[in-house]
Amino acid sequence: MSKDHWMRDLPSELRDLSIINLAIPGSHNSMTYGINSKSELSPDAEISIRRWHRFFPCFVRRWSKTQSSGTLDQLELGVRYFDLRIAQKDDKFYYCHGLFAMEIFEPLLEIRQFVDTHPEEVVILDLQHFYAMTVAHHQKLHKDLIQFFAHRLYSTVDGSLKDCTLNRCLEMQRSVVIIYRRCPIPLPLRFWPSYAWPTPWPNKASVKKLQSFLEDSLLSRQPQQGYVSQCLITPTGRYIAFRLFFTLKSTAKRVDKKLQPWIQEQIPGPFEPKDEPRVNVFLADFVSLKGGQFCDWVVDLNTKLLEQLAGDKELESTEGVEEEEAQG
Repeated sequence: MSKDHWMRDLPSELRDLSIINLAIPGSHNSMTYGINSKSELSPDAEISIRRWHRFFPCFVRRWSKTQSSGTLDQLELGVRYFDLRIAQKDDKFYYCHGLFAMEIFEPLLEIRQFVDTHPEEVVILDLQHFYAMTVAHHQKLHKDLIQFFAHRLYSTVDGSLKDCTLNRCLEMQRSVVIIYRRCPIPLPLRFWPSYAWPTPWPNKASVKKLQSFLEDSLLSRQPQQGYVSQCLITPTGRYIAFRLFFTLKSTAKRVDKKLQPWIQEQIPGPFEPKDEPRVNVFLADFVSLKGGQFCDWVVDLNTKLLEQLAGDKELESTEGVEEEEAQG
């Protein structure tokens, strides 16, 4: 079932919560579906990748692509967080992951058109890494992004991330949040810095170690921050060498299967500094697997949040009655 309106369809109580307190599906290296047989090596390619590419370019492509569905398909599956890696070549900006994908504004146009026709949805763009970029390139990219999204950007001027609720964004006509990490120059006020939305990298090659990392790192989350749980493994050279005829997609299937119970037991929502931190964004490879089941698991966590809010109200009501009876 399409989830292109899932934020709109949330109950009003949840639409009044900040987006940092909702459970939101995200895609890892979101634009790598654009890598094809003509893709050249990009500046982020490691030495081992460069060696492999010389003799087995198709093998490198298999392990560079982390998504198979396009931007619009991801949006319709429910993805609202996009993880972006950008490299410069000949003064143009491209997505990359070992290999170049498409120019950056092709998919961004689809996102802009989507939020214009789905005004009650909010999309988060996380510009994670930059390669072969000078200060001048960053300045140009800042200017281009601000002009491209214009009034749609929910910026640091509009309030804190805690104020960024779906209802407030709709009222203000804000539909895009941009996180811009590792910038060598001061950020424009339209963008959010890295510390506003931590995204710890697991760098684990086993699902068991990955789950331990996800549990431990979540404990560091602060109530005023967004947070990303990266539900994916990072294959080592040894891992890949023993799986020459496998693909990253087959690995993603195994990760999803083993992490499903952990994901489905999580609870989003606000929390106090003394409380155990809660989840927010979940990131995965190949989000279209089995009809987008990963996105379904994550979006469905918001139902738990609604049940909890109802329970809290009932508790407050009971306490209020008891207090009145005690006074009477």
